[in-house]
Amino acid sequence: MACQLTETTSTPERFFALLPSGWREGIAPYWPKYAPTARIFTLESGSETLGGGILFSTPAPDILAYGKEALYWFDKGYLYIGFLWIVEEHRGKQLGALWLRKLQERFPGQKFWLSIDEYGLLPFYERNGFRLVKEIELDTGVEWILQTG
Repeated sequence: MACQLTETTSTPERFFALLPSGWREGIAPYWPKYAPTARIFTLESGSETLGGGILFSTPAPDILAYGKEALYWFDKGYLYIGFLWIVEEHRGKQLGALWLRKLQERFPGQKFWLSIDEYGLLPFYERNGFRLVKEIELDTGVEWILQTG
């Protein structure tokens, strides 16, 4: 399947429509605030959107609970990857890895960070160049910070 990474920041609904409702509610209402400092990249095959994610240069809505930690990474030049999602019918095809690889190709030398709230995702991200750097205890549970570089 031939896929390309497409910036869809100007048409965020294309990406938001793919997200599960809880995720969509976590970003869509806040998008006008983040749009000036965030970019949406989708993975496309022909006219079909297979998934995507958002690249943030300011704290995203899902990381506001640990804003000081976020500012630390942004101050070091890292960009935050949030809302990485592959449509369920296309899972198991290495598309998440492809999205990450194409993002890194688009931004050579750029360092990235992200957070996960499911520890089971750690092996996926480690296979894709991230390493675990910190565990954070929040009121909502534990999250893990990962980085490239």
